[in-house]
Amino acid sequence: MKNLAIGIDLGGTNLKGIIMDANGSGRHLTRIPTDAAKGGAVVLENILKLIGILIEKEGGSGSILGVGFGSPGFVDANGIIIGGAENLPGWKGTRVSEAIRSRFGLVSTGANDVTVAALAESKFGAGRGVKNMVCLALGTGIGGGIVIDGRVYKGTHGMAGEFGHIVVETGGVQCNCGLKGCVEQYASATGIVNLARRYARTFRGKSGLAKLIKAGGTPVTSKTVYDHVKKQDPLALKVHETACEMLGRACGFICNALSPDRIVLGGGVMKAGQVIVDEVKRRFSRYCWEAIAQRTDVVAAECGEDAGVLGAAALVFEEVTV
Repeated sequence: MKNLAIGIDLGGTNLKGIIMDANGSGRHLTRIPTDAAKGGAVVLENILKLIGILIEKEGGSGSILGVGFGSPGFVDANGIIIGGAENLPGWKGTRVSEAIRSRFGLVSTGANDVTVAALAESKFGAGRGVKNMVCLALGTGIGGGIVIDGRVYKGTHGMAGEFGHIVVETGGVQCNCGLKGCVEQYASATGIVNLARRYARTFRGKSGLAKLIKAGGTPVTSKTVYDHVKKQDPLALKVHETACEMLGRACGFICNALSPDRIVLGGGVMKAGQVIVDEVKRRFSRYCWEAIAQRTDVVAAECGEDAGVLGAAALVFEEVTV
């Protein structure tokens, strides 16, 4: 009986794989290096190597329904990477599903890494119990995922959920995508650090964070900023308020468009905890219909670092039939 799925989460540093059943019970969680700098062909071969390791640990592929994978960038309906994964040189154009089928005879399906993380939160984490939710992953950039009527929504060509590029400030900070004022430039880990550096240049109050930035030598991260938020540092609080204001605007715009039951905030920045959730909750209702805001909750993600691999496996049960 084919009642198991393989999930593969493609990260810039490591590949993570798991074998999971439809209830989210997993085993054989395995990590190997991605070797991203060596190019797309090497990355693909490493994915195939990881699948082989998992099949060997399971004692064969007889019970495997299929393979799901989450990848940075856009993944089309045929499991081909069609762009958006600039951190993986040579990855665009890679025919992942075709290679998996050729090597193992297994059906494969894939999606953007945050899309599959959103599916994991919907099935096993902070989105349980609701039909419609969106997920924002606040990391180096900001990614997004959408679940509608309990099913992940990829959009045309797998490009849905680019919430990081919602413009929240007309004529604002230049973004790598070519637009100006994208929320990613204010509320991602990179955006938060850049805000802190920019504000520190003209900050005149007493601030340990400003002193640290001006002294140089010590790396400043979003964690550094939020460690200072806990100390009520005035510069850190200013950065926090700006980041959450911009994130609140984006969430309000999303709510007007999709009216989800729940907005789930995840990613590395959310290690700062409830302080971000509370501030976004306080602000997002200013940017959408009051009736929608009253019916939309904002919560922190629950699946943590395993969201990608769990969601990738869950994608198989959603999209692959025997």
